[in-house]
Amino acid sequence: MLGQVKNNKGFNLLELIVVIAIVGFISAISYPNFSSWNKERKTRAAVKEVEAMIRNAIVQTERGTFAYVQVLFSNTANHLKIESRGMTLASLITRMNNGESPWNKEKNKRCKTDAGDFEEDNNYWDTDNKSTSNEIKNAVYAIELKDVSTNFFGERAAAVCFAKNGKFYEGSASLAFDASTGVPFNFINICRRESFNPVCGIAMPSDVDGDICPEKPVNSEGKVIDDGEVTVSRVHWNRFGNVVTSRYVNEYEIDPGTGDKKWACDDEAPKYVYD
Repeated sequence: MLGQVKNNKGFNLLELIVVIAIVGFISAISYPNFSSWNKERKTRAAVKEVEAMIRNAIVQTERGTFAYVQVLFSNTANHLKIESRGMTLASLITRMNNGESPWNKEKNKRCKTDAGDFEEDNNYWDTDNKSTSNEIKNAVYAIELKDVSTNFFGERAAAVCFAKNGKFYEGSASLAFDASTGVPFNFINICRRESFNPVCGIAMPSDVDGDICPEKPVNSEGKVIDDGEVTVSRVHWNRFGNVVTSRYVNEYEIDPGTGDKKWACDDEAPKYVYD
């Protein structure tokens, strides 16, 4: 008895070419959306890391590990680095009891960003001292974020400092709202790091926690890209240790006359939505 003849037929060359073309077309039109989503995901993850970093530093004052802590920011062409440093209660009391110490005379110099020498024992921050116990040294943290940036540039470019129950609260360099008194800004801007510009296109506002519209990103030829859509987030804090995050939302309407997008930031204050 003859077996049943199977009629198995595969794709021919033309059909394969058509399928590959369709897959390629779908991939091409979906990649920009996926790429944008992936960058946004990385930005949000980085913002949460910055939030946790600041929160952890403040917790050290509540636990009594440090009496005064600093969150130090460095922004280079390759990454945004955040690190913490601390001053013990004994060191703080010594400075407070010294009438000639800059601590009592110049508040704007309390949150020093100077680099410590780990071979010395007379640094401003106890965590920079050679003889400091490992328990104290291990209470500080450092992270490097390669996917995001901020709106200032340079090593040790900005810092904000906290003490328990908000007793002391100062900023320095780019995070000092008032350089003469050390009054700090209450937030830091975080944006996606772009290859053509490692710094966020946004200026600091005229008050410690005011909102300001980000500049629209431009390419190397100075042409605006992303059609006005800007991804900017913030990590906010206050002297009492409350830390929250927000993200910038630029809404628009369609101009009925021209059909162009009319961005809210062109006419009014921006909107920051708290996460």
